[in-house]
Amino acid sequence: MRRGRILAVIGATVAALAVGGLGVVSASAGGNGNEDNITICHRDNNPQQPYGPKAITVSPNSITDPNGHGTHTGPIAVSEAFAQQLKDQNIMWGDIIPEFPIPGDGTFPGLNNTTEGLAILANDCQFVTPVTPTTPTTPTTPTQPPGQPGAGAAPSGPGAAGAAGQAGAAAAVTGVPRVTG
Repeated sequence: MRRGRILAVIGATVAALAVGGLGVVSASAGGNGNEDNITICHRDNNPQQPYGPKAITVSPNSITDPNGHGTHTGPIAVSEAFAQQLKDQNIMWGDIIPEFPIPGDGTFPGLNNTTEGLAILANDCQFVTPVTPTTPTTPTTPTQPPGQPGAGAAPSGPGAAGAAGQAGAAAAVTGVPRVTG
């Protein structure tokens, strides 16, 4: 009799674990329902971090809802200074939302999904410091070997000492072979 109860408890436990295990397997196979969520930059009221400390991921409904993120229109806060100017004028900057498909209902066009906005979104909603391109310079033949005192500072050739004196520069370096190209 006692043995039958023990086997019944063990059987019930195994059955419960099996059913629970199937539930876990089916939940993981079906996903968590977040596959269609959208990552956005949600506006905040802080000019130092106008889109919060990082991007957020929300459901499409929270964007397309009549009072959702899709109603957070306004310019892009591309810098702290610009965000402060907007705040001083009581102008709210807008969310940054990429374009996304709405199943059976077309496409949400996005908000502030310009090059600047998408760059901020790709940077986890932090400002993007623009990189100023530099123009490469064409190297010139130095008048003296690199690393020598006065390299490139004094003119060379006939009358160099006079030219250096007229320019108020140090006297021309002498005794250093001239580099020719």
